[in-house]
Amino acid sequence: MLTERRLVLLIPPLVWVGWYFLPESPPFWAIAEHWRISLTMAFGSFVAGATAEAGGAVAFPVFTKVLSIPPAHAKLFALATQSIGMGSAFLTILLLRIRVEWRAVRWAVLGSIPALPLGFVLAEHLPSSAVRMLFTVVQASFALALWWHNRDPACDRHEHLSRFGFMEKSTLLGGGMLGGLISGMLGSGLEIIVFSLLVLWFRLCEKAATPTVIVMMVLTSWSGFAMMIGSGLFVPPISAYWLAAVPIVAMGAPLGVYVCSRMSRIRVVQTLIFLILIELISSLLLI
Repeated sequence: MLTERRLVLLIPPLVWVGWYFLPESPPFWAIAEHWRISLTMAFGSFVAGATAEAGGAVAFPVFTKVLSIPPAHAKLFALATQSIGMGSAFLTILLLRIRVEWRAVRWAVLGSIPALPLGFVLAEHLPSSAVRMLFTVVQASFALALWWHNRDPACDRHEHLSRFGFMEKSTLLGGGMLGGLISGMLGSGLEIIVFSLLVLWFRLCEKAATPTVIVMMVLTSWSGFAMMIGSGLFVPPISAYWLAAVPIVAMGAPLGVYVCSRMSRIRVVQTLIFLILIELISSLLLI
């Protein structure tokens, strides 16, 4: 385990080297110009690694409500940045040998990736205010369900999926499709939908569900990022924002994974509900 931990420490430097030699050189100017982006993602990437919330769940409300960045740009930035931040978290999970429910990952991702393009299209036909409020509704619903589920601390929870038949596969496939649709519209959402299914429906422990949805989200984010590049959507200012965030998220997300592995289950739940409550209050104040 000691060797694996040492390898985890190499993840950020390796990403930094690749970032430095990107064509947009010198990338340090991106951080100087967009330091607010870097600061936001320092917190967002940590949250992404430590909880079931993707980094976009922090970036989207800050970008659209505080920095006045259009929701379309915030969505694309979230997918692009999560491909690096949650990718680093994914490597950390593998190196630390944190258990993942790979059966759930396969079926959820099988539904999420084909639904992403439809989410892209739908987002173009919705008003920006509607997109922002949709994000808030999804988050608040998740927090309410999580609170309801944890009213009884003695409620039985499982460390793994004891059954995995046709019903479980169909549920995860459908949840993945809905999550992929929402992720295509908002930049994140798959992790919330599937986390809710795993915890509320399948009674999976929150600590076991968290690394599982991180793996789902990184595979979906990689696909979304590839679609962006292939369709010519990865252009300034989104690419400049991305350059400012890459070196930050490469360090924040693995740190979050490590902290989550040390946190109690109930602390993970409390952190999630607290973050969503802040987002809900900010939306109500703006309204």
